[in-house]
Amino acid sequence: MIRKNALLLGMIGLFVIVTIVNVFQWLSPATQSEKASGGLLDATHWDFAKRGVLSLRGEWEFYEGELLRPEDFRAGRVEGRFVQVPGGWKNKLASANKKGYGAGTYRLLVRTDEAALYSMRAKKIRMSSHVFMNGVDMGGNGSPSLSADGFEASNAPFFGTVLAESGTVEIIIQIASFDYLEGGLVQPPEFGLADDAMKRRDDSRLADMIQTTILLAFGLYYAGMFRQWRREPHLMHFCLFCLSLGLFFSIDNEILALDFLPGLTFPWLQKMLFLLPLFSFYFFTYYVYRYLKERDNVVFTWLRRVSYAYLATIVLLPNRYLVSFLDVGIAIGAAAFGAMLYAVFRSRSRGNHSSHYITLGIFFLFVSWLYAHLRYQLALDNPYYMVVTPALLVLSQALLMSDELQLSYRRSERLSQRLLHYDRQKDEFLVKTSHELRTPLHGIVNLSQALLDNRTSPLQAEHRDNVHMLHLLGRRLAGLVHDILDLNRIRHGQLLIRTTSVNLGQSVRFVMETLSISPVNKEVRLVNALPAKLPLLLADENRVKQILYNLLENGLKFTKQGTVTLSAERRGDELAISVTDTGRGIPAHEIAGLFQTFVQSEEIGHAGEGLGLGLSIAKQLAELQGGRLEAESTVGVGSRFTFTLPIDPASEEAAAAAADEELSSSLAVPMQDNQPAEFHLLIVDDEPSNLKVLIDEVSSMGYGYTAVGSGEEALEALRRHKMKPDLLLLDLMMPGISGLDVCREIRLLQGLAELPILMMTASGQTGDIVASFAAGANDIVQKPFELAELRARVQSLLAMKSSSERAVRREMDLLQAQITPHFLYNSMNALVGLSYKNVEKLRETIHHLSTYLRAKFTFVFSEELVPFEREMELVKAYLAIEQLRFGSRLAVEIDIKADFRCMLPPLTLQPIVENAVRHGIGPKASGGTLRIAARRRDGGAEITVEDDGVGIGEELLRMLKEGRAAGVGVGNVNRRLQLVYGGGLDIRSGDGTGTLIKLQIPEARSSNG
Repeated sequence: MIRKNALLLGMIGLFVIVTIVNVFQWLSPATQSEKASGGLLDATHWDFAKRGVLSLRGEWEFYEGELLRPEDFRAGRVEGRFVQVPGGWKNKLASANKKGYGAGTYRLLVRTDEAALYSMRAKKIRMSSHVFMNGVDMGGNGSPSLSADGFEASNAPFFGTVLAESGTVEIIIQIASFDYLEGGLVQPPEFGLADDAMKRRDDSRLADMIQTTILLAFGLYYAGMFRQWRREPHLMHFCLFCLSLGLFFSIDNEILALDFLPGLTFPWLQKMLFLLPLFSFYFFTYYVYRYLKERDNVVFTWLRRVSYAYLATIVLLPNRYLVSFLDVGIAIGAAAFGAMLYAVFRSRSRGNHSSHYITLGIFFLFVSWLYAHLRYQLALDNPYYMVVTPALLVLSQALLMSDELQLSYRRSERLSQRLLHYDRQKDEFLVKTSHELRTPLHGIVNLSQALLDNRTSPLQAEHRDNVHMLHLLGRRLAGLVHDILDLNRIRHGQLLIRTTSVNLGQSVRFVMETLSISPVNKEVRLVNALPAKLPLLLADENRVKQILYNLLENGLKFTKQGTVTLSAERRGDELAISVTDTGRGIPAHEIAGLFQTFVQSEEIGHAGEGLGLGLSIAKQLAELQGGRLEAESTVGVGSRFTFTLPIDPASEEAAAAAADEELSSSLAVPMQDNQPAEFHLLIVDDEPSNLKVLIDEVSSMGYGYTAVGSGEEALEALRRHKMKPDLLLLDLMMPGISGLDVCREIRLLQGLAELPILMMTASGQTGDIVASFAAGANDIVQKPFELAELRARVQSLLAMKSSSERAVRREMDLLQAQITPHFLYNSMNALVGLSYKNVEKLRETIHHLSTYLRAKFTFVFSEELVPFEREMELVKAYLAIEQLRFGSRLAVEIDIKADFRCMLPPLTLQPIVENAVRHGIGPKASGGTLRIAARRRDGGAEITVEDDGVGIGEELLRMLKEGRAAGVGVGNVNRRLQLVYGGGLDIRSGDGTGTLIKLQIPEARSSNG
């Protein structure tokens, strides 16, 4: 770093010395001995061929207030005076104001020693001119006039050529300036041989063109860079800086822009000459701050505000006043340099040593700025070496960007090396892990196979199924391990292909038998549609089976219902084998990436399992055997995967019988056990291996079961098949309807105690646990679970259900026993009294009493729901008996439509009515009215019982709502409703205001079913 700083300081010091020398030579050129005197310049001793052009300095004839032509001088009627050239008119002309506005004619005679083609070149004739050489009208720039009316300004350079035969050249220049700038010849014209003068002009134009081209080209280059890296705003600012400075050079010095825009007038040029340097400083300062990631400090903020104000002033101010603001522009430029240097030093103090090239750029910009202002203020010609400073400026920043790109490349290269190293480590880890897993997995597979094949001590039937499932799962995991190892071998070119004659039919039969006993969706059938006779293949039989297994398993995995069909057809010397499924299909834009490693379709990848290796390995295996694998799919229709393999020419006449029957893909385990048992469980899991484990455990506990593989099947079993399980084992994450959705649907039908739900989840996350309980689960267990824990949770929930049922039964028994002797005594007395008065009324009352007693004593707990009409029959019988005792003190109003139907738990309405009669209207001396109403509302049934009796006290009402009230009447009903529906009675009452009790029956229970 110290070496780099020393190199930077050395470069800056060298450039400073070179700049000082150049500026000194530029400001103090070698003294030219030939000068005009008395309107005559004797150039007979000037060797134009060797020394080049001659600067026309000295005393010129000047005719103030007149625009004279050659014929005016030949008439000899003019008088003038001598003035020094270069020089302006400010405070020097009697006819002009102090600003140097006016008109006049310059005349000079140049004496040469030979006749030749001579040219004159002038760049600063202000502000309009008309030139004559040896009486020849050479034209000019703008329109000189004796008044402001006909005046038209122009600052374009002049170049004219004339043949001088007499050895003397007469030069007459008409000049006028009435606006913008002072008039006069502020820079001496150049005179010499035509070729030399033209070369001087062309060199100057070339220098301007080089500067303009370099800056505009770099501006466009950085615009392209910014388009690629939009997160680097300094690229945009440097682009705009280059474009602004390039445009400035195109309208300065030789004014190249006039070659492309000849109609560009001086007012527009002058505005641009003031605006473009401001833009250049503004964008370069922004570039420095953004590249160094320097915050906008107070100086920079105020500099930006002043720049905005200056910009607005230049745009809105008339051109004649612009020169007055030139010093403001110089001050803004100086302040910009100060702000940039401050940012550089601040950046270096923070340890950022990437500002070396920025410092060089600031230095070169300062040199260009210094040259420009000295040239303008002193009316000097542009030195040719000035073209170097803008080039060095952009070159220094290009080197900066090159360093940045180099650093980025090195970082990327180091990162790539690290990623490659990590990738190798990942491959090594997978390979080592796979090797470590392969041994115990093969042990499991071989030992389980040995147990299955053991004829000396054969396994019992139920144990044989378990060992068979263990064997299949071991083979499945071993297959995944082999996939990882095969992928590694393919990557490193270590996979050996042993080609032999392969009978495709036999290979297909083996693979389909394997898949038929593997966990697959029972709604999907494997269909073998191979032709009866097929030629033999020239391939590796094991690899063919591997391709078939991967493709068929892929089809089974992503097909919800339908078929997965395997077919084949001959295509020349190849056999094309196709696996077609009726799944959801794959979007067209995803097909190209399906065969990449660890890639699955985004649309359906979440529904499957595995690592996304199957298709990639299948494709590479097909290519290693001289074939190819292709995919085509239609969303909503299905997918077809086709791979080709070469036909064995030596055995082409042989045929492979492939007339195997279509194989079923359903799991070979019983899915229902209807044997009598104390409890019956519903098991729901989409993973057949988990389903098998749960079935075995439930069977070992001596319980009956029904096992289904999806949420849809579970709801179907509960709704259509009228299944009444004692416990539900429910998987949380399932495709289609999730466990949470199933749980919510069940809770609309059955309460927490009526059907306990044990949720099973593999994640164990807090969010899943909370969501499960919120959906209505009673308990949750994490997979993979210990069988002892599962058994304990199942038994706990079943014990809770049994305990709840016993508690409700005891309350119902007690409710049945609530037929008090006093009620029977009063009823019998009423019957005796009626026997003497009204026999018909006696018969009717006996019928009501028998109905009441039958309903009380014949209640069966297993009958969960009864029709509303049956409950009302009991209520009416009870009210008829009570009206005999109360007489006119008990009025009953019933508002129920004839078509009203619903199902509700037994002994729900009568205890509420009895409570209203005995505790509401009974204690009231004047009696009261009991109103019973029922109607459909909000998709369910609403039943209300209202009385105008003595009401319920605040404390007792609170106890009733909280379920803490003594007694088994309303409290029992309230608790039962909470268990069944998750919500109890709506009770509203107050002392002396009567009581209203509202019962809500959900839609699922209020139907007629």
